[in-house]
Amino acid sequence: MRNRLILLAGVCAFLPLQVHAIVLELRSQQTAAGDSITLGDVIQSSQGVTSDDLTSVIAAAPSLGKQQTWSRDQIEKVLPASIKQDPIEWTGATACVISRPAVPYGPREVRQLITAEIGRHLPPESDYAILEMPGLDSFQIPAGPIDAKVELAAGTLRNEWADATLKFSAQGQLAVTQSVRFHWAYTRKVWQVSTAVGNREALAPSSFQQVELNVLKIPGQLQPATDFPQGEVAAHPLSEGKILMENDWVEPVLVTRNDLVTISYDHHGISITVQAKAMSNGVRNEVIAVQNLTSHKIFNARVVDARSLVYEQ
Repeated sequence: MRNRLILLAGVCAFLPLQVHAIVLELRSQQTAAGDSITLGDVIQSSQGVTSDDLTSVIAAAPSLGKQQTWSRDQIEKVLPASIKQDPIEWTGATACVISRPAVPYGPREVRQLITAEIGRHLPPESDYAILEMPGLDSFQIPAGPIDAKVELAAGTLRNEWADATLKFSAQGQLAVTQSVRFHWAYTRKVWQVSTAVGNREALAPSSFQQVELNVLKIPGQLQPATDFPQGEVAAHPLSEGKILMENDWVEPVLVTRNDLVTISYDHHGISITVQAKAMSNGVRNEVIAVQNLTSHKIFNARVVDARSLVYEQ
């Protein structure tokens, strides 16, 4: 019995050890969506390969409109180190052709794309147009379904010259980024002072006239008024010919410091009205401190009208 065991051990010593092999089935062709190629892009199926290995980048994708051919030997040279340590067994195609089909995207399409994006930021039926996009030539984007996004630079809606970044994605991957500088015009009605308005004077439509202008030519970053600010007062003197801008008016002061005011309290069916003294100026909906004339207690109240406030807890 001992001799048989020794003989068996001797025979096993000369038998080759069982070696684990990686099995890779190569695709014959593939379309690349992004700028890089992963192992999973060129492999149809595999054995002994982890998900991390399949998502590892093995090469840069061909440029748009171009293609590359990858043989098994070429792929083996760029495989992740975790795979190279084991023997590779290939199946499937002998080479994989990777392509990035592309179509031209010209100035006309760019103009339409940017125009649509600007329109999303303006009132309906606005009169605007892109006048020129100097130096812009056609460029390539991936063929097939594409997601296009426009990012307008800060200040676009108040400047004649502006910048936009176009981003084109295919299959969820960013494929092309294009910067565009453009010149545009935006004409609409604005309010122009026809009769000078004094500081803190109530604004009245009779002191203004509506004129149509390219608002992008009006200096400054603030927008001209769209709707007339009825009930507001001038934040500073407004001279004749001035275009009414968003910073040209303020809320009127309804309560002045030391004014005698009426405070209303209505809670759980209990209604009380007390007289108090305002401790500061206040505009509509502003909460200010007031002092009860009888108890001299100081509490907060919200301004609702001229010298009229409501108790604020």
